[in-house]
Amino acid sequence: MKEFYKFKTDSPATSYIPLPRFLLTDETLKDLSNDAKVLYALLLDRASISKFNGYVEPDGTIRLYFTVESAAKKLHRSKQCTTRTFKELESCKLIVRKKQGLGRPASISLNYPADAKIIVRHAETDIVPEIRDKPECI
Repeated sequence: MKEFYKFKTDSPATSYIPLPRFLLTDETLKDLSNDAKVLYALLLDRASISKFNGYVEPDGTIRLYFTVESAAKKLHRSKQCTTRTFKELESCKLIVRKKQGLGRPASISLNYPADAKIIVRHAETDIVPEIRDKPECI
């Protein structure tokens, strides 16, 4: 059996995947499944890696690749269930997938609601949540 420790004030930080608050509070996304919310968080995590690796379009859009098979493994779901989850995110416009051709993974870009609270980094140590002016809508 696996051993667990109590999380205390002196506990070291563990790695985590951020779950955007709008996935829990936005009324238009209230019917989104928990699998879709977790998948979006995984995609958001992958986007930071893609940004670091330079997968950025000329307009600044971050392009990422995450196959259905990889997502299914991370979510502990079947390929069929994961495909439905991707379609769920597409139908509510949180992601846009572009097919690349036979045997190649789809290119994915992420979207977020125009009224979502965005964390803007003002200085290296100063993080202030604020609502940005409405960005370019899709």
